[in-house]
Amino acid sequence: MMKLETLSGTGLWYVLCIISLLLVAGALWTIPQSLQTIHGKTMRFIAGVNALMSIAVLVVLMDCAMYFDNGIGKSDYKAVDLFLFRQPWLLYAGMEVLTAILFIILEVHHMNCRKHFLTEDAIRQTLNMLPEGIAVSDESGLVRLSNLKMDALCRTLTGELLTDTNRFWSYLEEKQESRYGRILLRTPDDHAWIFESELLMAHNLKYRNLKSFARTYRQITARDVTERYRIIEELKKKNVRLQDIQRRMKAVSELSGDMFVEEEQQRARATLHNQLGQVLLMGRHYLEHPEKTDANLVYMVTRQMNRFLLGEDVGPREKAPGSMDELSEAIAMAGSIGVTIHMKGRVPTEAYIRGLLAQAITECAANTVKHAEGDCVTVDIAEGDEGVLITLTNNGKPPKGSIAESGGLLSLRRKTEDMGGIMHVESSPAFVLTLVVSSGIVPEGFDEL
Repeated sequence: MMKLETLSGTGLWYVLCIISLLLVAGALWTIPQSLQTIHGKTMRFIAGVNALMSIAVLVVLMDCAMYFDNGIGKSDYKAVDLFLFRQPWLLYAGMEVLTAILFIILEVHHMNCRKHFLTEDAIRQTLNMLPEGIAVSDESGLVRLSNLKMDALCRTLTGELLTDTNRFWSYLEEKQESRYGRILLRTPDDHAWIFESELLMAHNLKYRNLKSFARTYRQITARDVTERYRIIEELKKKNVRLQDIQRRMKAVSELSGDMFVEEEQQRARATLHNQLGQVLLMGRHYLEHPEKTDANLVYMVTRQMNRFLLGEDVGPREKAPGSMDELSEAIAMAGSIGVTIHMKGRVPTEAYIRGLLAQAITECAANTVKHAEGDCVTVDIAEGDEGVLITLTNNGKPPKGSIAESGGLLSLRRKTEDMGGIMHVESSPAFVLTLVVSSGIVPEGFDEL
């Protein structure tokens, strides 16, 4: 079997040397990988043995070549070296094969660990891919870990690299816009970031129950809250606007309430004024013409008005005895103050029209006595395409000028228009009150007979 010294300078010799160089490079590559925490002691031992074997084979091959080819310093070689040179070359080839097998085992194990365990590189790459900034330092401020986003934020805000977290945090506190105990800053590119700082306790796994072996680190995080900040600012503006609208609505509501109360009071005063006037006219007519007036009706109406004025009743009037509805009562009330009602045409049967006609007769009868000094009201009822046409006239003195609608006439107009009708008042050459109301269609809010 050929010895190693006989191969010096041959092609096989160079093949062994090249393979040995590659194996040494591979062994040196596996040593730092085996030192990672994901590898056990066994893999570290195999990596060390592999490195020693590959280096030893390369040294023997190089020494053997220098000894036989150049003959330089032969006296420096000992018997052990000559013994190694005279060993079969297959022994060293076998050692190279063994180191190659160990290298493959280490690489396969390392690849499996990378698939099933997190390595430092994987953690670093993951942190760098985060859209949020993170930095970890010791108590002195020395940065132990920082991702790309935090480095970029530090350069954008301070113009410097992130080397001291204590100085960086002091800068943030000076420029901050506080948000519930956190720091809010806007970058020149109009992005809003919230920075937070917290302390972390790292324990030695062997002495994790002892506080003296724990180390304190500081973690600074940064989150992009641009969209949330924009929404909050927009909501603030809308809230201010809504508060302004709310104040206006409250003012309008109070004003509307006051106007409504005032309007109702005016209507109540006008109704009370008209009915009190009717009672007074009825009393005067009874005193002047007792034989033509129903004493019981005068007594009932006067008593009812007195009870209302004294606060003993909820309404100023009640129906006359024996009356069937408002129209019959209005005719009876007109007669009690000395006014005769002449009806022409077919009297409507609809309750809402009869009620409107009753109010018109009551108002015209009172005005006939007070202003015209008359004693007769003529009611002309006709039906046409537009509905029921009611015309009321009286005898006595004609009006001296235009008639101002107030009190009873104003209340009558409102009721007519609420029913969808039309009211027209003429004062020259004589007083004429015209009402036009639709027939057959019951207005909303009115009852049908």
